[in-house]
Amino acid sequence: MKQFNCNDLGHNCSTVLTARTEELLVDEVALHLRDAHNVSTIAPEIVAKIKKHIINRSASDAANVVDRIFEKYNCNSEPECTWRYIEEAEMILKNRGPVKARALRAA
Repeated sequence: MKQFNCNDLGHNCSTVLTARTEELLVDEVALHLRDAHNVSTIAPEIVAKIKKHIINRSASDAANVVDRIFEKYNCNSEPECTWRYIEEAEMILKNRGPVKARALRAA
């Protein structure tokens, strides 16, 4: 499992992104930068900086990932988001990577 903290790029942002591979994680970071920080293009220097700050997590960290997904969708106060939580958790735990943010927002 790979992990990236958005604040490593200098943004005042506490978002933590995870994915199965480095390539998937760079894609997720690019989507986050576009959606949260209005960054439309990712220069090669930024990709290099992203890769430099990627953290490798062990399988034992999977429970923490699932907890972050649960918090991300605030399922304690919004029961209808449970399917999103379950889908994203299953994708990560089955090593298929996280569901794309844009797909989840469309729902």
